[in-house]
Amino acid sequence: MTGTECCRAAMTIMGAGADSNEYYAQFALGALNQLIANSLREINAERVQQGESAFSVPPRMEALEDELPAPECLPYGLAALLCADADKAKFNWAADEYAERLLLHCPAQFTAVQEMV
Repeated sequence: MTGTECCRAAMTIMGAGADSNEYYAQFALGALNQLIANSLREINAERVQQGESAFSVPPRMEALEDELPAPECLPYGLAALLCADADKAKFNWAADEYAERLLLHCPAQFTAVQEMV
C-alpha cells in the first residue's frame, strides 16, 4: 500500500468528501511518518516473522507515492490523526480501531510471575 492509497482509505474511514482529500493530504505524510515511528516494534516483529531484518531506526517516507513499510492498520491511525481536532468521537473510534488492529502484529510478551508480599 502506498501513502496515497492509505490516505484515500483514511478519507473513506473518516467519511470525508472528495473535496476534503486535498486539504487532508497536506498533513498525511507527516502523520504517516509519525505512525511509522510509533509502531516500529510491531513493524519489526512482522519483518522478523517474514525472515527480513529489523529496522534499527524507523523508516521515513519522503512522498505519498512511497510504499508503506507498515501494517495494514495505518489508515485507521491516519484517520484518527487527521480528524483529531474536528471530531472527537470519530477520533476515539478510529484510534481504538488502530490500536486493536496494531496488536494483531505484535508478538506475545511473556513476563515472569512475581509474588506480591
